[in-house]
Amino acid sequence: MPLASLSSWFDTNETLIQNIAIYALLAFSIQIVLRSGLFSLASVGMYGIGSYVVGVLTTEHGWAAVPAILVAVVVCAVVGWLLAVLLVRLRDLYLAMATVAFDLMVGVIALNWKQVTGGPVGLFGIPLAVTTTTLVVTVLVIAALLYAMEHGTMGRTMETIREDEALAQSFAVDTRRYRRMAFVVSSMLGALAGAYHALVFNTVSPGDAGFSLIVLVLTMVIIGGYGSWIGALIGAILITWLPLRLESLSDWWYAIYGAIMIVMATFMPGGIYGLAQQLRRRSTGLRTRRRAARGLSAPPVSGQQV
Repeated sequence: MPLASLSSWFDTNETLIQNIAIYALLAFSIQIVLRSGLFSLASVGMYGIGSYVVGVLTTEHGWAAVPAILVAVVVCAVVGWLLAVLLVRLRDLYLAMATVAFDLMVGVIALNWKQVTGGPVGLFGIPLAVTTTTLVVTVLVIAALLYAMEHGTMGRTMETIREDEALAQSFAVDTRRYRRMAFVVSSMLGALAGAYHALVFNTVSPGDAGFSLIVLVLTMVIIGGYGSWIGALIGAILITWLPLRLESLSDWWYAIYGAIMIVMATFMPGGIYGLAQQLRRRSTGLRTRRRAARGLSAPPVSGQQV
């Protein structure tokens, strides 16, 4: 692609790229806790907290972007740890309900704490202090770290905890500590995504981290596949890009959206990434069987006794 065409494409799709990067970070945050066996959506609430912390610090107190982001991430790490201590005993639907309740509480506080959050109007005039390049580089760095974690000791331990907690405990693994750690890391990524949202789009409102965002990010993880950061990234790209391509369908998009979810949950529970992994394993197995068959049917070498 010529440089001029690439530049034109980038300028035309810059907002799309920014949204994909921010949603990818949020999807990563959900994927981390799912891999540890926790069905938590608390990082959506952290997304809202991170947005408001950065918005207040930069607009009301004149902070620069970097220290404001760091404060937002640390605040959400502490809140995430406290939530983990309270909720780590819960499982499955009960944990999901508790974390959704937390997300809704964040929205109610943002809506009613007018002196700090601006109430229903939200915050405006937040400095545009993050570039698209910064967003993309951040996503790539986080993806690389997640890849290293998934293929290292920590990733294998998390997978063992998810698949068989009793087995992990039999090897003296402190499952609660690992899950608390996953909760904290997830909260930090959610805060980072929210902080970037505030610094890229210049505004924060209570609806930014509402129930629609909970559904959106969960859909990204389900469609892409929660088994890996690649699945989360695939889901973020598809769910951000697809509505733009189907905008001519207007309200019919929601029916198509629901149909896609039903089909994915029924026939592709591992998501797109899970399906790709299955196809790869089948292809590898088929090649192995073919090589074995050729080896068995090969004629004996000249002079070899049979």
